[in-house]
Amino acid sequence: MSGFLVFSVFALFWTPAAGQVASTQSVAQPKPVIVTLVAVGDIRLDGPVGRIMAAEGRSAPFQGVKKKLKADILFGNLECSLTKRGAKQEKKWTFRANPDSLQALQEAGFNLLNIANNHVMDYGRDGFLDTLASLRKFDIPFIGGGKNRDEAERLKVLNVRGLKVGFLGFTSTFPQQAWATPHKPGVAFSDFARAGSLIRSARSRCDFLAVSFHGGTELAEEPNDVQKAFAHLAIDSGADLFIGHHPHVIQALEIYKGKPILYSLGNFLFASPTPSTRPTVLARISLSAGRVEGIDFIGLDTNWGRPVAACAAQRDGLSKALNRLGALSQRFKLVE
Repeated sequence: MSGFLVFSVFALFWTPAAGQVASTQSVAQPKPVIVTLVAVGDIRLDGPVGRIMAAEGRSAPFQGVKKKLKADILFGNLECSLTKRGAKQEKKWTFRANPDSLQALQEAGFNLLNIANNHVMDYGRDGFLDTLASLRKFDIPFIGGGKNRDEAERLKVLNVRGLKVGFLGFTSTFPQQAWATPHKPGVAFSDFARAGSLIRSARSRCDFLAVSFHGGTELAEEPNDVQKAFAHLAIDSGADLFIGHHPHVIQALEIYKGKPILYSLGNFLFASPTPSTRPTVLARISLSAGRVEGIDFIGLDTNWGRPVAACAAQRDGLSKALNRLGALSQRFKLVE
């Protein structure tokens, strides 16, 4: 009986030591790290954009969207060769910009570019190697191309406040001569036989994985079968987000197994005489480990190389284009 009294008195006055947590108390969970990724479509630094920069300065094309580009990661598709040399390839359209024009993207905040596309090798091997050298000179990380296939297919991881955000870049576009091989520089071809294992391996080495894909049918409102098959393969293999470009127009948002597929982000800095290519979007993506928390699609008008906010009619068209599969919601929405 006396032993019970001693224990009762001890229990009445005992309190946990500093830093000690009673087993009945719940431990507060740390808040997830949220990273902001802004993704835009095709970027061409020659033509009208190049002339604007030459006449008015490197920052001129970005004045209408400068504030909208602020993000932890600013990503776009570099759709031109950066060189003063090389052999012009036999194609209908070839794009070549001054290598130093890349400084405009650096100053605008771009810290990741995709080069897996059908124009980065418009001036052959020499032009492509100059492009790689310029990217390294201005310290802009890139995906989807390299001195050989291993480098072209290499995962790029950006560490943002401790969150490892990984990116891979692929293209299905021709010419085939631009595809990297084990011993030849070029771009990462979207080989279905290889891509699944590459994506699975990449996902095991980062907290979040985005796959960029340059493919589809130019000016088509709907994704083609190759786009859909590769997007689904990417998600099935572990990608958390799929970002597409090449059609030059906006295509539908799809939510597949809970993961967003952006089939085409259209143009960004890419002037085209085709009216349907002018309305476009900037995707402001909030992400955490293994999850896209939300996407705000910001409507833009490419405006002949000077992107500005979309007008009401353009926003209406963009909303319909993005929502063709009924995927817009409070979490994935078009905003002004």
